Amino acid sequence: MTAPIELAPTRGATTRRLLRSVRHGAGRLHIALALTIVLAVFVQVYLIGSYIFGAGQGALDAHKTVGFTTHGLELLILVAALVAWLPRRDVILSALLAVIGTVQVALAGEQRWVGGLHPLLALLVLALATPLARRGLRGPNGDQTAPNAPQPR
Repeated sequence: MTAPIELAPTRGATTRRLLRSVRHGAGRLHIALALTIVLAVFVQVYLIGSYIFGAGQGALDAHKTVGFTTHGLELLILVAALVAWLPRRDVILSALLAVIGTVQVALAGEQRWVGGLHPLLALLVLALATPLARRGLRGPNGDQTAPNAPQPR
């Protein structure tokens, strides 16, 4: 006896397929955000270095613009990690990235010793975003070619 042919998928199957698709897309977005944040830190260093060495106000304005954009990405990476149901370690790293990025932005206007924490925290942002990007590019099984697919907890 053969199984009956299903003419229309059940509502539950369609919902599961949609959720799986959303989780997969959020996992890919998470990788893209981590890579973009890593690149943005290097751009930030270049821009502020250009300002310090005489490139003018335009370099500082660009540094601020890229910084605020990067901060938005740091917040968005946490949302993507939660939607994708990434492993606990990736969610924690993403949350730390969002918190450290927020503190870093808050310290941007400070002076003297406290203001010196702003560039120091940029190194911490880089240290948090890099393993997220590497883990995502390696994939769930550790191979170098598979994109990160959300894993069940």
